[in-house]
Amino acid sequence: MSAARERTPFMDPGDEAARGREAQQGSSAAFAAIVRAYQRPIVRVAYGLTRNAADADDLAQETFVRAWQAIGRFRAGEPLYPWLARIAVNLAVSLHRRRRRRPEQSIEPLLEAGRQWGVEDDPADHAARGEYDAALRAALAELAPEHQAVLALRAADDMSYDEIARTLGIPAGTVMSRLARARLALKERLKARTGDSR
Repeated sequence: MSAARERTPFMDPGDEAARGREAQQGSSAAFAAIVRAYQRPIVRVAYGLTRNAADADDLAQETFVRAWQAIGRFRAGEPLYPWLARIAVNLAVSLHRRRRRRPEQSIEPLLEAGRQWGVEDDPADHAARGEYDAALRAALAELAPEHQAVLALRAADDMSYDEIARTLGIPAGTVMSRLARARLALKERLKARTGDSR
């Protein structure tokens, strides 16, 4: 994807500006229209950052709660998506920090139940994919939050360097260098875990 490519807006720019102004004046209906337009893209960003569907849904919901609380500080006329994505990234980084301080309870019983319900054509292929996916999730979790953020926005949400830069509030050159370092760190961690250098 080219950095110069313009993202198709989730809302018509005129409608977006109008809904933003109306929401700033307290219109919950206008804000609901914003949520409807941006919910799926924000869930995608959140999933890219958390790699967990439940966490992504929670993070997206909290993103919109925070956005509603801070709508008065939003600069009218600016695009909403980068502002909302930035809130989601900040919340994901906070979640990541909290989890590093407090170990998670095991979800192994849930995973086992999911395995029992699933039907796989080739158990050996499924096991290999599952092992690789688990190694990938673990390797991603070990990355610094700023590396997780740029990888998620680039890979999961297919953003250009310029869009990531605007979303994170950093120069495009910094985005490119963070992505390069994040990819290298991820590759090294995966190779250490799996011996595979995909």
